[in-house]
Order: sequence, then structure tokens, then C-alpha cells
Amino acid sequence: MVYAVSLALVVWATLVTPLPYVEYAPGRPSEIPPLIEVTGTPVTQINGTTSLLTVFLRDATPWSAARVLLDPARDLAPASTVAPSGLTPEFFEAQRDSFADAFQIATAVGAEAAGVDVQISTEVRVADVLEDSPADGVLTAGDRILAVDGRPLSDASQLQARTRGADDGERLELTVDHGGTERDVEVRLTTLAGTDQVGLGILAETATSELELPFEVELTSTRIGGPSAGMMTAVTLYDLLSDEDLIAGRTVLGTGTVSIDGRVGPVGGVPEKVRSAASHGADIVLVPRAQLERAELAAPEGLTVIGVTTVQDAIEALRAG
Repeated sequence: MVYAVSLALVVWATLVTPLPYVEYAPGRPSEIPPLIEVTGTPVTQINGTTSLLTVFLRDATPWSAARVLLDPARDLAPASTVAPSGLTPEFFEAQRDSFADAFQIATAVGAEAAGVDVQISTEVRVADVLEDSPADGVLTAGDRILAVDGRPLSDASQLQARTRGADDGERLELTVDHGGTERDVEVRLTTLAGTDQVGLGILAETATSELELPFEVELTSTRIGGPSAGMMTAVTLYDLLSDEDLIAGRTVLGTGTVSIDGRVGPVGGVPEKVRSAASHGADIVLVPRAQLERAELAAPEGLTVIGVTTVQDAIEALRAG
């Protein structure tokens, strides 16, 4: 009986004990046009379907981690790089705010690609801070990072690029706005727990501080979170505002962040998203070029997967058929 109970406890722990990783589970694609409401300017109806690809985040257990590791097209993500404080209700609320900010940036990029005069300003905000990380006690959620080593920041990807190329022990000087008070702080970078990445230990996001368009574009109610819909939102808005039939009757699905200069950035869960796209009848899947190899590994035979570096790349790829 003791052995049986011990075995049951081991099995139970294998099934439910959380690990310091998160697992991506495929979500259902979400059509983009119903999420966009444009007023004050004519739009053309999209001939076809454009959808953003989604995933569910959940804490990894030994059992789920083993299944993921046996699949060469999938990865676990360290929780410290995705949700520093855990998959809490506050985390998911922050992700919905991030989606709204990404929507505004994508709106500006898509409208500008269609020839619209756009004025936009962005800033980098701290969304979360990892406990016992270099930033813990130095930065707090809500801080605005104005500059790094004296260089102004306008996009979170600029900060990520700076830390990604840093060495363990390297020091960064940050100019931070904390509650309306500007100050300079120095942070010593270290390798983050559970990863091989040197970093600050924060979740930073790009937020829109000002957006001016000659018409209104609003985001309808949605519970989708995160910035990964940016590229597809920009492409969809371009099709709506231009006279070009870009989608041309096809089902185009995709994922990727977008910065204010139109660059497409990497996202989590690309293999899961590609498999979801295949099961929902995609003709073309657009992904960040940096993640094309992973996407192709997950794609079934016959599915066209295209890697793009910018929104303009995505537009030109769709034009080319």
C-alpha cells in the first residue's frame, strides 16, 4: 500500500506540479476586420479573410514539458521572460492593454503604408519586473524608460536589442520617469534565472503616447492580449484603406509584432500558431522572418509560409501571390 501511495503521489506531481516555464497551446484564429471600426473615411471591403493567430499560455508541468520536448517543432519559454510575476489575472489584464497599444501602432503603420498622413509618438513602459532580477527594487511596473546609455527610446525592441547583445555583469544607465519624476539609474545585467539570457528582468512594452489620424479607427471589444497581432492588423488596415485587392480571395493568417517604423518582430508560440493556421484552412501564413525556420518545421506539406521583416515585405509578398 505504501508503494502504491508513493507511486500515486509521484504520478500526481508529474501531472500537476508547475515548472518555471510556460507552455504555448494553439488557440483559434480571430478574424481582424470585425475588430476594426473605421469612421470618417471610405474603406473597401476585404475580398477574402485575414486573421490573427493566437495561443493560450499555461504553466508547464513535468508531464506537459516532456511532451513538448519530444516535439522538435516546439519550445518551452522560461516564465521569467514571458510573465515575470506569473500567469496572474493582472498579467492577462496587462496583456489586453498591450494588445490595445499594439493596435494603435499597427493602425499608424498600416495607414501610412496606404498613403495616409500619420502623426504618432511612442514610449517604452515597464509592464512587470521579475523578482530578484537586476531591475528588482530599481524599476517598477508603470515606469517609463526614456533612454538607455543616453540614447532615447521609442520602442521596446530597442531596449531588447541592447540587452540581448550585452555581457553578464555589464552595466546600463537608464533614464526613467517614475510617477512624473525623471531620474538616472544604473543597473548591472546578469543572466536571468532559468535562462541563458542576459537581461534586466523586466517585461517592457511599447505604448502609444499620441496618435493623430485624419479619421477615426477604434478597436472593438476583445479579450485578446499581447502585441503579436500587430503585423496582421497593419496589413488588414492597409487593405481596407487602399484601392488594392491585396488579399484577393485568399485566407491569410499570420503573427508578428510591429514597431513604429514597420519592422516585424518575433513572438511566442509560432509552431503552435502555424499548426492552428493549417487546421483552419489557411492559404498563406505570414511570420517574422527570424522565426521562419521554426514555422516551416511545424507546417504541414502544401502550406505556404512566408517570413517577413517589415510590413512592406508582407504587402509585397501578398502582391506577388
